[in-house]
Amino acid sequence: MTRFTRSFEEIRSGVPRLYENKAIMNNKRHKVSKAQFAEVLYHWLSLSMTEKKINEKAKDFGFKIRNDNDFNNIFAELLVFNMWLIVYTCEAVVDDKYKRNECLDIFHRFVYERHFYEKDQDFWSWMKSALQKYQEYYTARETEHPSTPLWVVAQLIIKNVLGENTNNLGALIKIMAYQTLTFEHLATALKDYDIE
Repeated sequence: MTRFTRSFEEIRSGVPRLYENKAIMNNKRHKVSKAQFAEVLYHWLSLSMTEKKINEKAKDFGFKIRNDNDFNNIFAELLVFNMWLIVYTCEAVVDDKYKRNECLDIFHRFVYERHFYEKDQDFWSWMKSALQKYQEYYTARETEHPSTPLWVVAQLIIKNVLGENTNNLGALIKIMAYQTLTFEHLATALKDYDIE
């Protein structure tokens, strides 16, 4: 089992908040290096991965946390899901695919290097497993569904955590809303950055 060196709360304390940037508040595009852009992505991830947020999302999504194993399974799924949402959003917002991919490589390095202290796999093995999960989300996102492909992604998350599908309409709707809001808010924030 992969363990984390410190909480996302500890990491967040050293990262400037997105809304504190005066250039963004003045509607000017803020020039950043690739590493700075990756730091913004990492900060965004850290906001959604605090213990408090994981517990909130678990409750919203209908997942019960009875012990550390339950928490770790939910955390692992939400970590990869949130990373995928960041990648998916970047692909939609950042036009220069070479800059985007370099930033995403740095972002993934940040996640791996800053949190895993009991590394049961090297970076490339970890990335391979993350990319396999990403592919599951992409496939679900591209699936035609009578209501929306977001429904299929929501079902996938529930199945990955619970091991079975459920017809918990409230949980499915909350996961779909979370996907939509995360994409919209992150896309809006990222449009204010100009990667050098």
